Amino acid sequence: MNIPSDLLRNYGAVVKNYHRHDDIFREKQVAFYFFQIVTGLVKMVNHGEDNDFIQGIFTDGESFGEPPMIGEFPYPASAISITNAQILALPRKHFIELLRDHFDIHLRFTSHMCLRIQQKSEILKSLNLGQPEERILAAIDLLKSKLSREQYSQDNHFVVPVTRQEIADMTGLRVETVIRKVGLLEEQGKLYISDRKILRAYE
Repeated sequence: MNIPSDLLRNYGAVVKNYHRHDDIFREKQVAFYFFQIVTGLVKMVNHGEDNDFIQGIFTDGESFGEPPMIGEFPYPASAISITNAQILALPRKHFIELLRDHFDIHLRFTSHMCLRIQQKSEILKSLNLGQPEERILAAIDLLKSKLSREQYSQDNHFVVPVTRQEIADMTGLRVETVIRKVGLLEEQGKLYISDRKILRAYE
């Protein structure tokens, strides 16, 4: 969901700048802010002893970390910038005030949260039940559906903006498996490799 930047600023939001790999917040921190991306990519990730798990990736105009902020409970995952990013941060009390003042935004926000739950359920189903190739394609197609074609396309193909390790973290696979299966998917014509970048054709 995208709330107009001017409206967020009117309620006290400020722009914060992050470099690649910067922490925006950490797992178990208390949620005090509503965050909306101006530019950049952000991942929500759980850190494990042996590997990480990426819960979601967010881009320009999208908000993230809302449920803990609304529910006033600690973040269940960390947010880390994948690229340099500019992010609007609005204190929770001012965001609640905004929702009270603008019922139309409140309704859209609620609908957006419901849609995100549905999408997460579908993705988790694909990731848990699918074969490795299906899981890789599901993760890539999720990014393809979310990210701007104008910004992430090359010769009518989607250029995957994350690393093979990050694909592994999104799918629960080993990075060696991702590398091997990406090669197989290229042989099958479902993916293409150009300068080590993974490309997926737009339909």
